Amino acid sequence: MSLETRRGFLVASGKLLVGTVALASMGAHASDEHEHHEHEHEHGGSGDGLSIDATAKDICATCRFWGGIRKLSDDGGKVIAQSMGWCNNPDSPNHRKLTMADHQMKKADTWTKWAVL
Repeated sequence: MSLETRRGFLVASGKLLVGTVALASMGAHASDEHEHHEHEHEHGGSGDGLSIDATAKDICATCRFWGGIRKLSDDGGKVIAQSMGWCNNPDSPNHRKLTMADHQMKKADTWTKWAVL
């Protein structure tokens, strides 16, 4: 085999390998996207969030210091929260930590009612 033929073979093989890896990667990404959308449909979609009783005490999403994305439902009975948020309460053991919206506070007298409620 001459040098020219080997070089041509290596270049062609490299292109084939890169193309195969790219195709496999695109297929895996498409599969992940499909699985993600299926998971959303099973649980009501990603925009629904966690639904927490607005009268619940000692729960992060109903606390004035919780820094997550949340809103009050139209009827005022539920807090709709998007999973995680920062605890901004300096008296809490979770201060400056991420907590789940439905996390129950363990330390007494650290929860303060969210003003919207």
